[in-house]
Amino acid sequence: MQGPLSRRLPFLLLSLALVLPLGGALVALDRPGKEPDDDSLYKYLTVFTEALGLVRNAYVEPTDPERLLARALDGAMDALGPFALFVPAEGVKPYLAAAKVGTGHSGVRLGRERGVTFAVRVEEGSPAAAAEVEPGDILAMIGPDSTRDLAHWEVEARLAGPAGTRLETEWIHHGKPRKVTLELGPYPAAAPTLREERGVAVIRLPWLGEAQVAHFETLLASPLVQRRPRRLLLDLRGTDGSDERLAYRVAGLFADGELGRLTARGKVLERFADESPDRFRGELVVLVDRATIGAGELLAEALRERAGARLVGRRTFGYTGREENVALTGGGRLRLATAFYTGPTGEVSDAGLVPDLKVEEESGRFGDKDVPLSELTLRKGLALLLGEEKLPEKQAA
Repeated sequence: MQGPLSRRLPFLLLSLALVLPLGGALVALDRPGKEPDDDSLYKYLTVFTEALGLVRNAYVEPTDPERLLARALDGAMDALGPFALFVPAEGVKPYLAAAKVGTGHSGVRLGRERGVTFAVRVEEGSPAAAAEVEPGDILAMIGPDSTRDLAHWEVEARLAGPAGTRLETEWIHHGKPRKVTLELGPYPAAAPTLREERGVAVIRLPWLGEAQVAHFETLLASPLVQRRPRRLLLDLRGTDGSDERLAYRVAGLFADGELGRLTARGKVLERFADESPDRFRGELVVLVDRATIGAGELLAEALRERAGARLVGRRTFGYTGREENVALTGGGRLRLATAFYTGPTGEVSDAGLVPDLKVEEESGRFGDKDVPLSELTLRKGLALLLGEEKLPEKQAA
């Protein structure tokens, strides 16, 4: 009987052969201003071909060359980033069907790193949120299958199954496995909300879609937000969006001038600016965390650089790529970032935004050691707005 190691060894061999040299070339191609020369690319392809031939001729059991190639390319996509993937020709039809659903039946955006599938963000009111899946949780099993033995597109396709599907899964939460049943189905996109906390206007903006941005503009003009002294706490924790351009539209409600760029291979493809009258001029604090990604990150960055906002919370995820599905001559597809959106400085970074005031588990004082991190972050943001909390000295300027 073929054991787990013998099943995975061809994939591991080829993944190493491809991800280390060829993956490096692909990363260089994907990043602006870095392009391998023809000789180096030929060298990478030679190493890959040699490894493929060695596995086919010397491995202890017969192997399927097409499956080996598909899994090796899946590993190479892993080297490009958490959302890049390869889809073989036979998987294109189910993949495209799943792509139309996206996260609309599960509410969890997945990433992959070093073969590990994890939750990047969980949408409010979704099946994943109802099942208490949290950002950072590792998806270990779907039914009887380990996610390590599935291509990333297959994992996404299963979470985009028909409405009414009960999906048995296992997640690793803080190092402990947990069985979770996801009842797949559509759910309404979370809308912006406005409330008052300690005399401060607090707007929660969980998603940047056309309807949500229009609603946000209405909330921003409300008397609660516009009264003096003007202080606003904008909660962008877990915020993403359907279109990164909407981030610049929202940023234009607080500041003018250049707000960001779309870049590829060191060239500026498009600039985003706003010269319309601002809706809010006042003190602004923005809450962020590891699930603040894409449009949410762009908005936070533009507000800090152009509107003087102070960021409170945890480092953001660090991804603002414009993804495209690229058709291959053999019928397969690649999903990868072909350009990157940036903030006003035009710098592309996958390290995320570092908050001006970091809030970690150990940030609480003696009296609030048992306060959940989400509540502690809110308290810190309010205290900073009210002058009760100061930034670290090296960041105060």
